[in-house]
Parts: sequence; C-alpha cells; structure tokens
Amino acid sequence: MSHDPSSPKKLIYMANQIGKFFAPQEHEKAVAGIANHIAKFWALSMRKKIFQHLEEGGEGLDPLVKEAVQRVRKKYIALGGYAGDG
Repeated sequence: MSHDPSSPKKLIYMANQIGKFFAPQEHEKAVAGIANHIAKFWALSMRKKIFQHLEEGGEGLDPLVKEAVQRVRKKYIALGGYAGDG
C-alpha cells in the first residue's frame, strides 16, 4: 500500500475502517456516523479524492461507506462545491 495518506487505496482503506467502527449500529446511525467523521476529520483534499473515486464507481468501498461518501458529496455540492473543482 502506498505511504501517501491521500492515495486512493489508502483513502478507501481508511474509509472502510471508519465504516467497520460504525457498522454494528443501526443503518441510518452508521451512515450518519461515517459521513460525519469524514466531513469533520478529513481534509478537503482527501474528501475530493474520495468523491472522485466514488464518481468513478467507488470500487472497494463498503456499501455503508459508499452511501456515507455519497451523502457528504451531496452536501458539499449543495454548499456550492463540486468534486471536480480545483
């Protein structure tokens, strides 16, 4: 695995680890918890890279994580950002 903390493989791994932590919770709480963690603790550059990965199909992301990343991305876009911006 790459040592670059923002490489797609590393971000997928990190996101799925967050997902594993929240997975035992009820579905909505798990998705909300994952989304909240990514929105609060991931740098914007990391979020943009995971958004881009999602746009490319999201291969390797666990289902709860994929749903959470979609939620964070949707909120980011609603607030005026776009995953493909600079």
